[in-house]
Amino acid sequence: MGDISVSVIIPVYNAVDFLDECLESLVAQTIGFDHIEVVAVDDGSTDGSGELLDAWAGKHSNIRVIHQENSGAPGGPRNRGIDAARGEFLFFADPDDYLGPAALERMVAVAERNATDVVLGRMRGVGRGVPTEPFARNVEHGDIESTRAMWTLTPQKLFRRSLVVDNGLRFAEGVRLAEEQPFIVPAYFLARGISVVGDYDCYYLCDREGFAHLTKQQPPAESFYSSVRATLETVVTHTEPGTRRATLLQRFARVEMLAKFGPRFVKYTPERQESYARIAGELLREFIPHETISAFPPLLQVRDRLLREGGRISELLSLSRHDGLSWAEPEPGPDAVEWVDGGRRFAVRIRSPHYLDQAIEKVGHSVVLRHRDGYEVQVPVGHATATDAPLTGRIVIDPAALHRYAQRPGPWQLLLRVAPPGEERRHDVPLCFPPAPEGGKGRRIPAAAAARSVQVHGATPLLVRLGHRSQGGATLTVADWRAGARAARRRLRRK
Repeated sequence: MGDISVSVIIPVYNAVDFLDECLESLVAQTIGFDHIEVVAVDDGSTDGSGELLDAWAGKHSNIRVIHQENSGAPGGPRNRGIDAARGEFLFFADPDDYLGPAALERMVAVAERNATDVVLGRMRGVGRGVPTEPFARNVEHGDIESTRAMWTLTPQKLFRRSLVVDNGLRFAEGVRLAEEQPFIVPAYFLARGISVVGDYDCYYLCDREGFAHLTKQQPPAESFYSSVRATLETVVTHTEPGTRRATLLQRFARVEMLAKFGPRFVKYTPERQESYARIAGELLREFIPHETISAFPPLLQVRDRLLREGGRISELLSLSRHDGLSWAEPEPGPDAVEWVDGGRRFAVRIRSPHYLDQAIEKVGHSVVLRHRDGYEVQVPVGHATATDAPLTGRIVIDPAALHRYAQRPGPWQLLLRVAPPGEERRHDVPLCFPPAPEGGKGRRIPAAAAARSVQVHGATPLLVRLGHRSQGGATLTVADWRAGARAARRRLRRK
């Protein structure tokens, strides 16, 4: 076994159906698997995950398995992994996700080239949303502000081990959400520099059917906000009063406090409603200057006032119900789709009430590829530009840039997702192309856009082509041509 460049730490609890894919993505790393050690911490799994890890360790000497009683949260297992790791860098992965083949090679290279201590590798959402703003471009050497790092606080990043060990950085234990913040945020401030790999999909963050991911759960307010409080104290410790501090605190005010009182708030138990409102109000009064909220949309400003005034539950519930109703109306459709750039790309004019609360250039847009089995991939497509019509933006999409994300045979529906930063509300708008010219059939798709491409997923070559279904709107149709050829041969033999 060669020198260990990266220790990949994986907390594992009842993930037997997905572990193979995660571990296979590590074996396939272009940095060389002999330069990686895997430290998998089995957190008292009962579904055979521990036995599967032991089987992998029996085949690979650089996979180490630590078994422990269930701790109830990933923070403790990650800390055990830190203590056992020997690599120059640490990478934290989850057992239901996987890495792009060149992920570790690219992240280690940029860290070594610039002597940076933290590397953010672009994430790709599979069936779920992911942050996009921090990955808009490559950054060789930046800081917590220039990289917009505060908008990605999940642990799936590369850290220099000396940064972690020398500063005693640890994840919160026993906390089922936001347990990473007391680790990630101090690391950002203490790092000699932060790099960003923005031009390659390093990490695929997955929403797996049947897997109880903690991000879908709402923990008790006391444990959740204990991590948030520690993070806010870190921000205050490392900044002076003023614009810089206010900008960093805005993220927590919006996401960790005000957004918790959206449409889901009415579904909490009365006890949980009271505790969330009470503690969020305390944190707002203690850490968030009132003028920081003045740049927020009116609805968030009203929530802020109600929370600061002692958590007026009845009014908060009324706002939550109104929020849920107003966004359950029929989703807005495109005003028009037109082909541009000689038929290679198409421009969509889209109406959305999100443009009322946010400047159009600040609202996030992405194309969602939705497979017929429900599997989704979200592909950011940049910002829209304002038009002369009210609440209407225009965004240009290159369909060829979407081909490589359709990695399963079958039809993929194309939807445009409109989502303000830090809010739960979003619109998914099916894309529909203009009808064919008079006398033609179906929808107009220029030859330049309809051209097939060959994409390789793993060892499987796939043919991808843009199309349009009468009921489902725009689609990418993916065919495994080898499987098709085998089926054709079987049909010929039967004849």
